Amino acid sequence: MGSENVEKEKSDRQVSYPAIMSIGEAASYLTISKYFLYTLVKGGFVPFVKIGKRIVFRQNDLYEWLGRNVVEPVHSITEDCEVEDDFEK
Repeated sequence: MGSENVEKEKSDRQVSYPAIMSIGEAASYLTISKYFLYTLVKGGFVPFVKIGKRIVFRQNDLYEWLGRNVVEPVHSITEDCEVEDDFEK
């Protein structure tokens, strides 16, 4: 496959999300279910904006929220570190 085909395939998979998102768009952006996103909202775990009875999400808030919830690795892989590969069994 040529490099231009790889780049086209990459761009075909990229989805553009609006700056202000509905619950469905936000769930898709976060790659979680709408039910789980509602649970996060109800628990006060994720930033959202309430307009009357409607809940919307700002893309920047969600992106920053994701960054604050990154779990850093406990271990680092080095040359003398052996990791078991279950695929070869």
